[in-house]
Amino acid sequence: MDKKTREPLVIALANGKGGSMKTTSAVYLACALVDQSQGERRALVADADVQGDAKDWWYAASEIGEPLPFDVLSASPADLAHLRELNAKLAEPVDWVLIDSAPYGRALDASLNNADFVIIPTSPSRIDLDQAAGVQDLCGERGIPNAILLCRTEANTTALREALDWLDREKRACFDTLIPKRQDILNAKSTRPKGSALHEYRDLAAELKAQVAPELTKEDAR
Repeated sequence: MDKKTREPLVIALANGKGGSMKTTSAVYLACALVDQSQGERRALVADADVQGDAKDWWYAASEIGEPLPFDVLSASPADLAHLRELNAKLAEPVDWVLIDSAPYGRALDASLNNADFVIIPTSPSRIDLDQAAGVQDLCGERGIPNAILLCRTEANTTALREALDWLDREKRACFDTLIPKRQDILNAKSTRPKGSALHEYRDLAAELKAQVAPELTKEDAR
C-alpha cells in the first residue's frame, strides 16, 4: 500500500490530571518507536494540550543541537479529527501519531474519539489511579481499546504493591511495563532520549506494538 494512502496508527496519551507524565511518555515512546525501527518508521506527536509542553520540548531540543526524531504538531480538536488523513498532506508520511492530550474538555474528547488506542499514564497513588480509572471507564463506554501505564513507580514499596493489587482486583487493563521513578527521566525535558536513556520505554514500545500492530513488531525485528 502507498504510504500516502495508508492511515497512521493513532495513540492517545490521556489523563484527566496534570503531572501524570503524559508529555514525557509521549516523547519517550515516540523516540523508542522510531529507534526500534532503525529509522524505517516515522512518528509524529500531536500536542493537543494548551500548555504546549511537547512543542516546547521540540524547540528546546533543537536549540541545543539534539533534535527530536519526529515533528510536533500543535493540534486543535479539529486537527485531531483529521489525523488519519495526515499522510496525504505530508512530504514524508508517518506510521505513528501520538497525541499528547489535554486533561479535560473538547480536546480530551477529541483525543479519545480519534485514537486507535489510549495509554493512560498515572502514578501508583490511589487518588491518581481513581482519576486514571475515570478516563479508562470513558474509553470503555466508547469502545476504545486502552491500558493504564504505571509511572514513577518505586520497587518493593507498599504503594506499588497496593496499586498492582487494585488493578488486578478491579480487572483493569494495564501494561506489564512499569516506568520507574528516575531522576534523568524527570529532568529529561529539552533533550533527545535515545539508547539506554530510553529505559523502560523501549519495553513499552515493544508491548504496544505487540498489542496494536503485531505486523510492525515482526518487520522491525528483521
